[in-house]
Amino acid sequence: MEQQQVEINKNKVLYKLSSRISLFGKILIVLGSLYLIGGLVTIKDNYGNIFEGILQIILGYLTVRVSILFKKASTLENPTLEDLLVSFEATTNLYTMQLYFYGFIFFLALFTLLSLAWTNLS
Repeated sequence: MEQQQVEINKNKVLYKLSSRISLFGKILIVLGSLYLIGGLVTIKDNYGNIFEGILQIILGYLTVRVSILFKKASTLENPTLEDLLVSFEATTNLYTMQLYFYGFIFFLALFTLLSLAWTNLS
């Protein structure tokens, strides 16, 4: 009886995690769409918004895909460690990709600021 209760709680936790990840991914897609629309409306000045919108949509889509893996693990009667490892590996890959994307944007912004400072000092 207690083992069955643990299985039910494990599935509830995985399903709740899947729902939250999915919601976050959908929010990223909506925000990315807003950035993209805003950038396309004022295309002369906001190439950064177009890039940011496309980036947010891609990351939102990948986040929703990761939530599907957790949802799949939560629907199994007895999820194995292998099922969970697949989900966690996908999550690790997603956040590694985000780290690279945002790291690239950070260094691009830093390079831009340093080059502007250098030209103003010259």
